[in-house]
Amino acid sequence: MDERQKTRGVVVGYDGSAQSEIAVRWAAAEARLRGVPLTVCHASEAYLANAPLGVPLADLERAAQDVLAVGAELARREARDVHTVLGHGAAASVLKDAAAEAELVVVGTRGHGGFAELVLGSTAAALAAHSPCPVVVTREAADQDGQGPVVAGVDGSPSSLEALGLGFAEACLRGTELRVVLAWPAGIEVDAPLVGAEGLRELAAERLARLVAPLRRDHPEVKVKTEVVTGSPREVLLDAAADAGLLVVGTRGLGGFRGLVMGSVSHALLHHAPCPVAVTPPTATRTGTSESRAGK
Repeated sequence: MDERQKTRGVVVGYDGSAQSEIAVRWAAAEARLRGVPLTVCHASEAYLANAPLGVPLADLERAAQDVLAVGAELARREARDVHTVLGHGAAASVLKDAAAEAELVVVGTRGHGGFAELVLGSTAAALAAHSPCPVVVTREAADQDGQGPVVAGVDGSPSSLEALGLGFAEACLRGTELRVVLAWPAGIEVDAPLVGAEGLRELAAERLARLVAPLRRDHPEVKVKTEVVTGSPREVLLDAAADAGLLVVGTRGLGGFRGLVMGSVSHALLHHAPCPVAVTPPTATRTGTSESRAGK
């Protein structure tokens, strides 16, 4: 099996931390649901060899292999088809490369070693903004079994439509309800004398229903609830995620979701959402998930 085949399926970052163990368990459950392989990935940062009293490269390599072996053993307790990738370099770059042929890449909220502060700084922004597939950030204390509803934040932008598609797929896999949420700014003013603020809100609800309709037809088994909620995207989505099993959003959006991954809204969701958060790039496709389900 070549390297590209090995990295198909679900990819998870593991560094030995408690948070990365949570990520491995979540990723293993996701791989089982999708019927695809699970690839455990560890990043070995060779620059540590150049630090004062640096560790020899050979020792770093052995230590990295030991960490990866522990992650693989943990994964094999919960998934049948498990592969490993030991990368060299920055964590986000290693994960991005490993995810090139993947359906999903999963990381924990914090780690140590190659994945330190993955969600808290530039590494997280780079991974979420440039990953070729959706990125899921698991939570340290959350409903990890995915039995709560799936919540998708939508505003009509390309990446939010990808989030909507992933939301339907995940709700279908889990047999749970999908809540599609549009945040509507409070006190919006319009230059349309015949259409007041409430009229515009109703038009937004109708447009949201039209966006959802094709996927609703494709997934008749999924119970769907659409909501237009007044408030800032940050507060609306955090509230909607209170009892969710998964929150799905796009990398960039329109209006209230503009710059979702790069600005304050994304940081609020990644830091404070009480459930795992999935971030979808605008170029992501849902083909892999659909094929996985079709083959089950």
